[in-house]
Amino acid sequence: MQITAAIDDGTATLTVMTVSNSSLLQVNDAEHLADDLEQLLTDPDADAIDRHYRVVPRDFGVSVQTNTGRFMLPWRHIMTAVNGLRA
Repeated sequence: MQITAAIDDGTATLTVMTVSNSSLLQVNDAEHLADDLEQLLTDPDADAIDRHYRVVPRDFGVSVQTNTGRFMLPWRHIMTAVNGLRA
């Protein structure tokens, strides 16, 4: 599994690729997404974060939700996404 994340003009793109599949989620107005993900990594018992998107902590990681879909991000891949969003 490979997860990538990037942000351009406030729109984040999260992508997961496996051997047989890939999926993509675009998150609008995502200027704070990296900070939100890192906050939940340091405090996984925190409440869900509601902005133009929603980040919900789960047992296995976080769920990033928008009005067009959702993206499951395992705990071990959160810093990969955070670093990609901050690059």
